[in-house]
Amino acid sequence: MRLAIVVLAHDKPDQLARLLSALCHPQVRLYLHVDRRSELAPFTSAVADAGVREVELLPRHPSAWGSADLVDAALEGLTQGVKDGCDYFALISGHDFPLRPVGEIHTFFEKAGLRSYLEHFPLPTPRWRFEGRDRTDFYTYTVLGRRETCIPRGEDTSFFNGKGRILNEMLRARSALRATRRFPSYARAFGGSQWWNLSRAAADCILEFVNEHPDYRHYHKYTLAPDELFFQSILLGTDFAAEHEIVNDTLRFMRWPEKESHPRVLTTADLPAMLESELLFGRKFDTTVDPAVLARLASLLNV
Repeated sequence: MRLAIVVLAHDKPDQLARLLSALCHPQVRLYLHVDRRSELAPFTSAVADAGVREVELLPRHPSAWGSADLVDAALEGLTQGVKDGCDYFALISGHDFPLRPVGEIHTFFEKAGLRSYLEHFPLPTPRWRFEGRDRTDFYTYTVLGRRETCIPRGEDTSFFNGKGRILNEMLRARSALRATRRFPSYARAFGGSQWWNLSRAAADCILEFVNEHPDYRHYHKYTLAPDELFFQSILLGTDFAAEHEIVNDTLRFMRWPEKESHPRVLTTADLPAMLESELLFGRKFDTTVDPAVLARLASLLNV
């Protein structure tokens, strides 16, 4: 079984190189996407210095948080992995790190077979603002490098400050002549974590779906954080899930502060819980916050 691991990176080249070193295995293919807004040379240099040779650089996209470019980056990895004959696919961040030896991770996915693992829940949902309608029904634009969502009239805007209200009025004017936004009728909307673990059947389904419905990618040009519903809506929102097992689990160890939209940085204090979890990857790490935790993990994994 050949495992494809797609890594999305945008900073910390040395930390990324350590991650890729820990993932080297004869039956693992590594695909690296580096944000096009970042200078590439420090990444290629760090990876080469770490002695990692079998890494394929993917076509680069300016993958800002919340943009459809992140979807495109993940699709690049899926596409190349399928071309190379891979049997299973995992998407991780350059800020992740394995919690098990890569050989055990490979064996886990080999045993998974046709089973995929990704978080999923139907939309609308109370766990997201506006029950997720800001993802499916509202227009989101990139303004000065940031993703900004237009909140239509009649919706709660009490959370805006003065500048936010002015910006939203500008976005309303920009949206005035656009058609009412609705999720594509040929799928049902599902949300979940960006990070997935997919069988070859799931990967084939996604790529065929995108090829058959080019308007689906265009729709997500105006979606807030489309990487958190693009793949789920294909696999759970069509007939695929009726014939293939999809486990509602990312297989990632994460700590979520209350009312925060991003997981907190993991430290050495989290090591016992991480190792007891028996999950595959930890998310997320930052060597400028705690350089010791990755050193400790690498030692435990003998990498």
